[in-house]
Order: sequence, then C-alpha cells, then structure tokens
Amino acid sequence: MSSILTNTGALTALQTLKLTNQSLEDSSNHVATGQKVATAKDSAAYWSIATTLRSDNSSTGAVKDALSLGGNSVNVAAQGLSKVGEILTKISGLLAGAASVGADRFKLQGDIDAQLVNLKQAAAGATLNGESWLSVDSTSGNGYQNVRKIVSSFTRVQGNIQIDSIEVNVDDIKLYDKNTTAGTTGTSAGATGGTTWRTAETTFKTATATWEKSSRTDTDKTTYDAAVASYNTAKTTYESDLKTKNASATTGTDGTGGLLNKQIGVFGEDENGYKQAYSLSVDTIRITNVQDTDLSKVRAYINLVDKVTKSVTSVAAALGGKQSQVDSQKNFLDTLQKANTTSIGVLVDADMEEESTKLKALQVQQQLGVQALTIANTSTQQILSLFRG
Repeated sequence: MSSILTNTGALTALQTLKLTNQSLEDSSNHVATGQKVATAKDSAAYWSIATTLRSDNSSTGAVKDALSLGGNSVNVAAQGLSKVGEILTKISGLLAGAASVGADRFKLQGDIDAQLVNLKQAAAGATLNGESWLSVDSTSGNGYQNVRKIVSSFTRVQGNIQIDSIEVNVDDIKLYDKNTTAGTTGTSAGATGGTTWRTAETTFKTATATWEKSSRTDTDKTTYDAAVASYNTAKTTYESDLKTKNASATTGTDGTGGLLNKQIGVFGEDENGYKQAYSLSVDTIRITNVQDTDLSKVRAYINLVDKVTKSVTSVAAALGGKQSQVDSQKNFLDTLQKANTTSIGVLVDADMEEESTKLKALQVQQQLGVQALTIANTSTQQILSLFRG
C-alpha cells in the first residue's frame, strides 16, 4: 500500500543515512585525531584508564626530573670526596717527611697549610644550587636537616599513590661543620722502662766496644758480661713495661663536627714506642713546634690523617652506592614511562589502516544512502500518474 501521508521508504532511507553520517563523522574524527578513544563518550572505561595512565606518566616525569637533580647533588658530593681523598694523601706524604730527624718542618708546614686550604675549597666547592653536603652548619636554629631525601619513585597500587625516596645522611659525609665541640685527650703510656732500657743499651754498647778493643782479660770479660746481663734485664723490663703501659693507654673521646675539623683522639708513639695520647684535627695540623727528641705528635698526625682518609674512603664508597641506586632508578623510570605510553596507545590509538578502509566504505554507503533517499522521495510522484485522465 502506498500513502501520500507517510513515506515509509523515505523514513527508512533517512534513518539509514543518518546512521551512516554518524559513523562517517566518527571515523573522520579517528583519522583526524589518530585516536579511537578521544573523549569519555567514545569509551568511558578505556578513556578513564588512559587518563589515569597519562597522569601517572606526568608524575613519573616529574620524579625523573627530581631524581636527576638529586642525583647531581650526590655526584657533586662524590667528586668532592674524591678530591679530598687525593689531598689527604698528599698531606700524609708531607707528614711522613716531617717524621724524619732534621726535617725542615717550617717549610713542610707551609706546604701542609696550602693543602689545608685546598681541602676547604674542595669541600665548599662541592655545591649544587646553593646546597652543600660537605661543608655545613648544624647550629640549632639554622634550619639544618641532616637527612636529605631524593624522590625516587611514584607508584599507584589499588588506587593509592605512594612516593618513595633515597635518603642520604649528611652527618655521615660532612667534612666541615661550623657547629663543633671539643674532644677529650686520653691517657698516655709512661716511659720509665724505656729510659732504663736506653741507659742500659748505652752501657752495653760501650762495654761491647771496650771488649772488642781490649786484650780481653778476665776483668774486661767480667765488665762485658755484667753489661750484657744489665742490658738483657733492662730490655725484658722495658718490653714488659711497654706492653702493660700501652695496654692501659686511652685515646679519649672524639669531639663533634665534620671529618676534617672535629677533634679526634689518636695515639703517637714516642722514641721508645710508648703511646702518647692526643686530641687533634686535620684542620689544625701544626708541626713547627715538634722537636727531634720527641716526634710522637707528628706520628699522631700521621695516624690521624690515615684514620680520616679511611673514613672519607668509606663514606665515598657509601655515596657511590647511592649513585648506583639513582642511576638504576632512572633507568627503571624510563622503562616504566615507555610501558605506560605503550599501554595508552593500545587503549586509545586508532588503527589507521582499518580507519582508512572503513572511511572509504562509509563514503560509498553515504552516497548510496543519498540515492536511496532520492528514490524514496520520488516514489510519491508516481502516484500522481494514477489520477491523470
């Protein structure tokens, strides 16, 4: 049945054309944007996941920037410690020269002073963005923070965000600290046995020389044997006294400050091997008043520099571990960002080959739809022919 009031064919063709146009518009948008899910209406679930991943990627990028900045601070501190280690080795060599009898300690002190200046410059120069980890001031009220945190990761687990960090305790690596307290000097070992032994040794050497040059009579032999016996007795007494006295010697307590400017309790042996206690700091090495008759203070400085060098080496190794941790985390964040980017692409990126094929097919459907609508609209004209005479 045909009707001039309701053109069912035209309505059907119109509806089909509208759907085709909508599909064509969607496909055109996919081609134009390169995305099959550009807004929430395209796919609410995929759009939501992709939006969250983009947010996480942005946060991960910020963490990478913070990690790079913090890693640079670690690198600068590590380079400063390496330079300080080299300078301490030079100072140790100068002190070894000062431990010789007849050494020009005034000239050596000048060389040491120059190296001490180099130490301060190396520590102060290891600064990034106005922040130094090697030269600090921990005085109360200065806002000093001993634990420096480097943001290292951003994770989202079951919707909950977690920020982790790599921590560096500046108190463990600082070389200079304006906030210092004095240490206490320990107990030295007495040298009474050594004095007796040296006297007996002199007598023994004299008697030996006399015996070798004499006619070796009974009297000479008696004198020589007595000198030998006295020497052996004195030596035994000395060795026992040295062991006992050195075992009872104490180094005292260390002061506070940085590794290079705090007072540290150390021993220096006197000419007889007895431990002499000192409280010294690398920052204030002074050897000009040391006499050849007692080089224990120079030996104490040598022990001090050796102890501090070991500490610097130890903290440099620990900081190297932090450097490795930072580099490893940066590589992981790079991998994570790429994985997130790939996941976003899988969810929202359009398949351009597929969209191109679909676009051409829809264009053909659109043309056919227009023709079908035209045919449907002209069908009513044929009804007029029925009423012509």
